[in-house]
Amino acid sequence: MKQKVLVILGPTSTGKTTLAIRLAKEFNGEIINADAFQVYKELNIGVNKPTLNEQKQIKFHLLNEVSIKDKWDIKEFQDKAYKCIEMIISNNHLPIICGGSSMYVDTLIKNYDLSKSPQRTNTYDHLDAKRLYTMLSKYDKDLADKNVGNHKRLARALEIATNSEYESHLVKQPMYDFKIILTSIEDRKVLYDKINSKVDQMIKEGWVDEVKSLMKINDLSSLNAFKAIGYLQIYNSIVDESKLDLDLIKQKSRRYAKRQITWNKNHYSDYISFNQNNYNDVVDQVRKWIK
Repeated sequence: MKQKVLVILGPTSTGKTTLAIRLAKEFNGEIINADAFQVYKELNIGVNKPTLNEQKQIKFHLLNEVSIKDKWDIKEFQDKAYKCIEMIISNNHLPIICGGSSMYVDTLIKNYDLSKSPQRTNTYDHLDAKRLYTMLSKYDKDLADKNVGNHKRLARALEIATNSEYESHLVKQPMYDFKIILTSIEDRKVLYDKINSKVDQMIKEGWVDEVKSLMKINDLSSLNAFKAIGYLQIYNSIVDESKLDLDLIKQKSRRYAKRQITWNKNHYSDYISFNQNNYNDVVDQVRKWIK
């Protein structure tokens, strides 16, 4: 029988960390971070990292794992996450994967073989970078923004995004018995208001000062870690001595939440739903699954 691993996924600002901590206490668990940016030691406020108090309550893994100057990608995550899972299981604890980076989590659930990648087809090489950016944005706006102007990378990313065989090419037999919990706030306006308020709160907590403290690093704006929503906008406002466009950061955050919701809905059908008010029901379902 496969070992059990709990997964908590959902859009930003839906209480994933709080839920993970409560369930870790309930079921003797340890949390593996599956957020692509909370892995960086130097990023804190803007990536909504668990507070120091929260980090003291439960054992976290892959949190503050690397420096923003270090290499980190989805393959690094998969390799280290598997090692963490095995270590947690060996301690007779329940591994709990928690984070909003859905593709990271999917590499574990479906056991992607990341040593392979589909062959180049050059399908989109005849298009210019602007057109490639527009087309890729419909699938993955963050990835398009990350590679804006880079014709080769945009064309390759679009090939993968439109390749219906890509995931089946990568997927192997799952290694564990995963149970997914999807967090949500059903009223979209309530969710968006919460996201907006969170951005305001992060500014009050010193997000701008955090960016200023990082500006001693050379080529800061080119680092992968700086693709986290809001950091580049704050950096540019400091460099340009211009007014920070908070509405743009809020808009990007809301759009990211919308993409997270859509991605999870399209990829998972068997899951436990957490709607903020049914914690006891979630506990009951997790307990039945464990038994």
